[in-house]
Amino acid sequence: MKRLNKPLAILLVSVLAINLLVAIPASASQQADPVKVQVDNKLLSFDVQPVIEKGRTLVPARAMFEALGARVEWDEKTSTVTAVRGDTVVILAIDSNIAFITRKGVTEVSLMTAPARIVSGYTMVPLRLISEAFGAKVAWDAGARLVSVATIPAKEELVIALDRYTPGKKPPEGFGVATCTQIFEPLLFLNKKLEIQPGLVTSWERLDSLRWRFKLRKGVKFHNGKEFDAESAKFAFTQHLGGTGSIAQRVSAVVNHDSFAIIDKYTLEIKTLKPYPLLPHLMTHTHIAAVEPEAFKKGEIVGTGPFKFKEEVKDQYVVVERNDEYWGSKPYFKRIVFKIIPDANTRAMALQRGEVDVALYPPYPLVKELKKEFNVVVARRGHTPHIIFNLNRPELSDKRLRMALSMAIDKKKITETVHENLAQPAKTLIPPELIFSAANEMQGFSYDPAKAKELLQEAGYQDTDNNGYVDKDGKDLELKLVYTHEFEPSYEGMALAIADYYRAIGIKINLVRLSVADFSKEVLDKGNFDLTIYTGGIFWGAPSSTLSDQFYSKSGIVDKLRFFDPKYDELLEAGMELESKKDFSGAAEKYKELQKYVFEEKVVQCSLVHLNHIVVSKKNVKNLSPFPFYWLHYNGDPESELVKVRWED
Repeated sequence: MKRLNKPLAILLVSVLAINLLVAIPASASQQADPVKVQVDNKLLSFDVQPVIEKGRTLVPARAMFEALGARVEWDEKTSTVTAVRGDTVVILAIDSNIAFITRKGVTEVSLMTAPARIVSGYTMVPLRLISEAFGAKVAWDAGARLVSVATIPAKEELVIALDRYTPGKKPPEGFGVATCTQIFEPLLFLNKKLEIQPGLVTSWERLDSLRWRFKLRKGVKFHNGKEFDAESAKFAFTQHLGGTGSIAQRVSAVVNHDSFAIIDKYTLEIKTLKPYPLLPHLMTHTHIAAVEPEAFKKGEIVGTGPFKFKEEVKDQYVVVERNDEYWGSKPYFKRIVFKIIPDANTRAMALQRGEVDVALYPPYPLVKELKKEFNVVVARRGHTPHIIFNLNRPELSDKRLRMALSMAIDKKKITETVHENLAQPAKTLIPPELIFSAANEMQGFSYDPAKAKELLQEAGYQDTDNNGYVDKDGKDLELKLVYTHEFEPSYEGMALAIADYYRAIGIKINLVRLSVADFSKEVLDKGNFDLTIYTGGIFWGAPSSTLSDQFYSKSGIVDKLRFFDPKYDELLEAGMELESKKDFSGAAEKYKELQKYVFEEKVVQCSLVHLNHIVVSKKNVKNLSPFPFYWLHYNGDPESELVKVRWED
């Protein structure tokens, strides 16, 4: 141990002499509940309980210093305790308000509110002072009466490898960032059961069939310091009016510029264009979000969320920083870096090399091996790929052909071979464990190629020329199956397998693979397909939203994939009305009847599989809990995983 220099020793003796004249209470103040202390997430055990004196926590000296990695010596003559670690020396004298801290030969004198003292034969020292003297960080949790000491520098940055990043256009044409960044927040939130929760809107009331009143959260600030209020809540809708795309279509079908009345700074009334019971559900959409109007019009990315935009390098990475003024729970990490790595194998390799902390959606065959070294979370994802039959094609207007096409597919085999048993066969768009799903009440179409061939014969198709394909009126039955692998990598494997199943029952398949951009043009805009594998999913609101998006003629969405029936609207409107009144069992009856009608009676679609979120992370990453939406990171989750996620050494 280093010796004190002579001037320091003289100063110490002088201080001791002065402090001996000061009367010190004989016992520490009694605490209702004991104070707990943890160092680097390990709870310490003391022979004498820590006490609080004058707002400072005193702990047994030897146990605390050793937990900090320091060597301890006690001098009986001077009643001083000395702790040494590396080039740092801390000297405390019993009943003295002065501490001497020497770092690299330079000594500082620190005044203490509560001095070191003897309790039940143990030397008690001020925890914060000695911890910070050795470079540790100290945090106090009053509710838990817990002092947390971190000697290891906290990891401030989390690096996540994404499979894709779709920021859209920059403001004012779009948000300019993807939902995963958590920069923007929708007006209303959802919990993981997909139940509506207060968010930026704290309460809502339906005044009549058209009018709604919404109360807003007070004290919410945008990232530029401006206040969130009724004007900005109104702008969450009006920014989309006159625009293009599905969200603009949804909003324009429900409201116009005259629909809004600002009652006061924190109260907004909305009058819909038609009765629309699901308005609160629509307000959970990731793009019905609070953007600071003036900043947005100037092209700036300014929201209210737990993270703020920092920088983006196109197709490489995006960086967000913690919003320390956030109105809700503060994120653990100071920074999150989203690396854009489209190839699944490359993402997995980046994790294995330590270049990223988290990797989304690794190759299915690698998951089992990755579990040996990393945390692997498999959780429900509101993503149900399904085949849509083009009912405008004469051949496909025959229900028997559509039934044959549904029976020809071995969905269970697809989940085994394409998804390595990490997906489940589907009967409808809503996974069975979610509210409003009819999956457990549906028969569906089991894999039965023999029955599929019988149905083809009933429809007039036979292989008259023995070329392996069924024909009718001298023409082989040939169908164009269009898909894009960019929705999700397994779409490729599913498309190839389905094509083989159809060929096995004698149907000639023209398999067409497109980019997302070309798929949008050819399939959505032009209807240039016979069959297509489409990306059904839950993107907003309760699971009923996916039924509305797919089958409601008044949803506002316009494309060539939707084929309507008056009964669809009748059942949906009845279900929505009941759901808005919280009659969930009544709503479920209508929604389930709709699913049975669509998938079993009309057979206009064939649901394939329910996909899962798959997230692989380093063992240090804790509290990852994916949201059961199509997208992993939902910006309206009150328990956002990007806020809760932690790093533990």
